[in-house]
Amino acid sequence: MTLVQIAVLSFMQGFTELLPISSSGYMVISSWVLGLDPPSAAFDATVHLGSLLALVLFFRRDWWLIVKTLRRNRNIPLGGDDDMMSQQILERYRTVGDTRRRLSTHMSMRPQNLLKSVGLASLPAIVIGAAFYTIFTSDLVRSPQVAAGMFIVTGATLLLGHHFAGLRLTGKDQRTRPKVIDYADALIIGLAQVAALIPGISRSAVTITAGVTRGLPLVVAVRFSYLLAVPVITIAAAISMFQVILSPSESLPDIDELAIGFAISFIASYIAVNLFVWLIRRLGTYTLWPFAIFTVTTGLIVLIVWYG
Repeated sequence: MTLVQIAVLSFMQGFTELLPISSSGYMVISSWVLGLDPPSAAFDATVHLGSLLALVLFFRRDWWLIVKTLRRNRNIPLGGDDDMMSQQILERYRTVGDTRRRLSTHMSMRPQNLLKSVGLASLPAIVIGAAFYTIFTSDLVRSPQVAAGMFIVTGATLLLGHHFAGLRLTGKDQRTRPKVIDYADALIIGLAQVAALIPGISRSAVTITAGVTRGLPLVVAVRFSYLLAVPVITIAAAISMFQVILSPSESLPDIDELAIGFAISFIASYIAVNLFVWLIRRLGTYTLWPFAIFTVTTGLIVLIVWYG
């Protein structure tokens, strides 16, 4: 790969990894547009590690708080409807009575239970991904037309998440929620994450939507999705590393190419997670539908070009 191709693929993977628009789908589309074979396992592992470092760095306070409170009899705060959102957004929904009290309610839970929930939510994708690995990595599944079709599915999923997040803020969702993420929530979010094994289905889109459909505040669903991304990205990088070890005949990229890919992926991922959190603060539940329009538009353009 040329330096420009390395930069494009690294940026695309890093920037889209932590946004609800499917990094795997954009890697497939980018490789197709550039006329490249799929990136090597070593390159794939490197750019995933760049995204992982950005994610851990951005949420370093959350992880440090989990570590700090593990040995103490304290809960870790997860946030609520009014956490991270601007007053302007909240005033659009805030009325009187129960809605006002509900908007000021924050969720919290024991750190060990949070870690168990993250682990439980990670299991379905690990088990199903391992069982059907050859299918999910086949040329048919990882084709541009499949990715394009799944982009449209991702857009529909984000619109569903926008709908349920709005129901909660307007008080139309009458369900009462415990102040914790229970194991049923974790399992359902984890099962939703399985769909992201198909390129074009965004992991963060399906996990955030699954969270808000379960009645979680948008911010809590986003935070849990990002916490869940750490083991998922780690496993993805580990699988790519094992592929390198088990395929010694594979030509490895130069160390400078890997370093450039890692650096660009890290910077792009850090920008992306900052952007998404900033949008939540500014737009609240309205954050989701622009990404829905973006993914649907991308899918339609690719399908028109492919079949046209």
